Amino acid sequence: MSASDQLARLRQQLAARFPTAQRAPDRALATGVPSIDESTGGGLPLSAVTEIVASAPSCGVSLLWGQLLAATRAAQTRAALVDALDEFDATSFPADLLAHLVWARCRGVTEALAAADLLARDANFGLVLLDLRHAPLRDLRRVPSTSWYRLQRAVEPTDLALVVATPAACVPSAQLRLELSAARTAPLSLEGDAPSSPASTAIDDLERERATLAAALAPVLQRQRRSLAATG
Repeated sequence: MSASDQLARLRQQLAARFPTAQRAPDRALATGVPSIDESTGGGLPLSAVTEIVASAPSCGVSLLWGQLLAATRAAQTRAALVDALDEFDATSFPADLLAHLVWARCRGVTEALAAADLLARDANFGLVLLDLRHAPLRDLRRVPSTSWYRLQRAVEPTDLALVVATPAACVPSAQLRLELSAARTAPLSLEGDAPSSPASTAIDDLERERATLAAALAPVLQRQRRSLAATG
């Protein structure tokens, strides 16, 4: 038995011996994206796995990441990003939005899943993002279903939302699945409307444009296994 399996077993034994009050099954993290919060009845489920299927290039996952980071920043909770192929562009987000973020830079699906499993068991986080968007489908299809259900079991006793971004539906344990299939074509520019505008004004313009684009995201609800209610 591996060390992580022994730890999980110990936690189960402690939970059985020292039971605590049951968590409500319908808690959610409000995303600030109207189409998501309204269609799900609250946002992304806590203590559960959400799958975001990014079936088109530039479909808005990075915009969604920004919204989720803003939501957790406002709630003063920590977030973690498991970057399966070390592709995250930190320079495209304001430094303040990343101040509470732990960035795990990985070298493939196997390493990323191990990192996500570890972070999902850490009570200090309110959100864990697992970015597998550009992972080869052949690698994702080799992941045994037990690995996905292990992630679900890991988050059940926690207060965090685990969000997995994939190029195609492949997370059988997902309590919520949303698909982003429309490519975003509106440009984001740091130059603002006027060439002579100060850099701070340009960044403000960028953030306003990003928020507008994020509000326009319209993912398709593919699966929802329980009703939700936003927390906070």
